[in-house]
Amino acid sequence: MRIVLKFSGKNIHPEKDTFLKPVAEIWQRGTRLALVHGGGPQISGFMEKMGKKPLFVNGLRVTDQEDMDLSEMVLSGLLNKALVGMLWRQGIDGCGISGRDAGLFIAQKHSVFQDGRPIDIGRVGDIIQVNPRLVESLWERDILPVVSPISSDREGRSLNVNADWAAARLAIGLQAEKLLLFTDVPGVLANFADPTSLIEVLPVADIPALIQKGIATGGMVPKLQMIQDVLKSGVGEVFIAGGSSLELLGQLFEGQSIPGTRVVR
Repeated sequence: MRIVLKFSGKNIHPEKDTFLKPVAEIWQRGTRLALVHGGGPQISGFMEKMGKKPLFVNGLRVTDQEDMDLSEMVLSGLLNKALVGMLWRQGIDGCGISGRDAGLFIAQKHSVFQDGRPIDIGRVGDIIQVNPRLVESLWERDILPVVSPISSDREGRSLNVNADWAAARLAIGLQAEKLLLFTDVPGVLANFADPTSLIEVLPVADIPALIQKGIATGGMVPKLQMIQDVLKSGVGEVFIAGGSSLELLGQLFEGQSIPGTRVVR
């Protein structure tokens, strides 16, 4: 089974050695996993130490060249290698890579429009091509890939790519059976103000109505639109859960229900 698992920077706890223990246990069962990680809070933290204020447009970080350099250092360096070290302590051979390695992700600058006018948000990209041979090569050698979403444009220059988008494109490129998104939200809610209104199973055909009726709002809208593309492109199902649910990953693979939303065809 091929699975892409993404977690956000808010879910990364370098001081907690057991954070990736459930991932190690799944890997040891023979499942082919690829981890994709974010790091937004950590990037913002370093920017603030430098006296810079993080800016966002439509939920995307405005990234000038200095911010791009910092983002790459934090994502592809500090966090990526910290995760590899955590896997090592669980007895797992991991290899930290980014979308720039072996042309894994080729991207182009993301276009943003406000009031019909284009806005330049800098080195922010959309993935237009996935070359998964590096991930597959690591799998053949029983090495778990840990992927930073930093990507290259066609000239080989860095672009900052949203980790959800990177995980989605990788899942499509690998034709994975599952895409697991562990984020800062518990799943898709029928009522955004009520955390107990979790939609446990969501047919992909119901997504347009959730958006049109305003049930899905804010950052959940592009996430659901992305999930539509993932399922239409051959991935079996998508699971969205809060970051703490990563501790229950083993139960999910045993067929037990854990808090979250399964989006199915």
